[in-house]
Amino acid sequence: MTRDPLLPGLPETLRPALEAQTLVLLTQSSGDMFEQCVTLALEITGAGSALALLYRPDTDELEIVAAAGEHRQVAVGRHLPRGQGLAWRVVQSGQATLIPRTDRDPQTVYVSGQPIPHTYLGVPLLDPDGQVLGVLSVNRLAQDTQFGSGEAQALTLLGQAASVAYSRARALEEAQAAARQFEQLAQLSAELADLSSPEEIGQRAVQTLVDLSGFTVGAVVVLDSMGQVQLSVLAGHPEGQDATRRVLSARPSPTGLIGEVLRTGRTQVAADYQSWSARRADATHVFTGLAAPLRVDGRVVGVVMLMHLVRRVPVPGSLVTLLDTVAQRISQALDRADSVEHLHATREAALRTLGRMLESRDGDTFGHTDRVTTLALRLAGQLGLSDAQRQHLRWGAYLHDIGKVAVDDRLLRKAGPLTPVEREAMQWHVEVGDQLLREEMFVPREVREVVRHHHERWDGGGYPDRLSGPDIPLLARIFSVADVFDALVSARPYKLAWSVQAAADALREQAGRQFDPAVVDAFLDVLREDGLLNG
Repeated sequence: MTRDPLLPGLPETLRPALEAQTLVLLTQSSGDMFEQCVTLALEITGAGSALALLYRPDTDELEIVAAAGEHRQVAVGRHLPRGQGLAWRVVQSGQATLIPRTDRDPQTVYVSGQPIPHTYLGVPLLDPDGQVLGVLSVNRLAQDTQFGSGEAQALTLLGQAASVAYSRARALEEAQAAARQFEQLAQLSAELADLSSPEEIGQRAVQTLVDLSGFTVGAVVVLDSMGQVQLSVLAGHPEGQDATRRVLSARPSPTGLIGEVLRTGRTQVAADYQSWSARRADATHVFTGLAAPLRVDGRVVGVVMLMHLVRRVPVPGSLVTLLDTVAQRISQALDRADSVEHLHATREAALRTLGRMLESRDGDTFGHTDRVTTLALRLAGQLGLSDAQRQHLRWGAYLHDIGKVAVDDRLLRKAGPLTPVEREAMQWHVEVGDQLLREEMFVPREVREVVRHHHERWDGGGYPDRLSGPDIPLLARIFSVADVFDALVSARPYKLAWSVQAAADALREQAGRQFDPAVVDAFLDVLREDGLLNG
């Protein structure tokens, strides 16, 4: 055997393999590297075809990622289950394998579909720990010259170079993916800081989880007061969303991943969901899943989860950590929202109590605040007001007479008609109320507008600012109709209660004078819907 004068002791036949190693190690991506590798394998061995196959542990298959020579186009992308194809012989042995006649081996798979006898030579691709990454193989027609030991050595050297290059490329790709993940997480943290709604935070966080993980679907579910699962957020592939929604709606009791998280209070991972002991029998579309608990005041109130609906996939520890981090952020938002809701409820109760205390000073209007609030909100619903507008109207109803704290009790309880001076003193209460609330930062302008302007008239003859028509704030126009109606149908020491029909007729008569005609029409519709008015 001749020797390379430049490389003493190295057989001449191995020099191309070393040159190939250099080319392979210089390629930038794993895809380019394998394309270069199979081309060089043909040159080195003089084979008719060459394949590079990678082992996919999630599906336990070999995938042909690159091919050169005969039948190249039909080979790339093909998946070989365990036991199908001679490359599995290489995977199982972890060593170079030579098969002189492929037609005599039952494990042979012909990519072309034609059982033509070949000679097969395959070498393993190994990671630094000796684990098989895949196989590099070449074929030559059996009637041609057989592969020699030099060619086997050359292919082995090339396979070793490809293994190093692929491991390096994979490590680089993982590092780049980790960098992208860190960048997206930093961006997510900044975005979540600007959001307050748990639903908004959940939607943004779960979408980021899906994007980063490559899983098919992500979801957030919460438990209702009956302990049933309520879907809050869903992100990912539309068909996967539909399948998830169908399963959860079919049986909303907490089972599967959700049930285990709620039972244990810990994150659950089901890398192979269909063989997982706690799987849902009807969740046949889930191959891999993981889920983490959402907590409020230490109680598990929901679950955030990721599911792969196409195939089994590995679940690295970094993904579990990422899921736990996102779950913590959503939990913080839920906890904050719960605290805010409790604060709102407490404030609401305090305002309602204040309104009832104010009406008690009149001595004869008990229940007026609650009744007029209910009427005003029914009217607001008829007019299609938003939730925020309804809250402002509700608070305005509670506080509409707060300025009467500055009015003498004798004047408030006077049974007879008021003198001009007394009437002016009474009317002053709306300005006092507006001024009192102006000092409170938590009271919105819209609430103060109800307090100040609920005695304005559509024709401009009201008080305190003699506003007219649409210049009167809408919430004040709505409240004034409900307020006057309740006053008419309620008994007072100085009058009997009117019938609903008589009060409705009075509202009609004053439409366009005292009241907004459109608001009166809507209010009459409410009375009809409630069965209180005919025609």
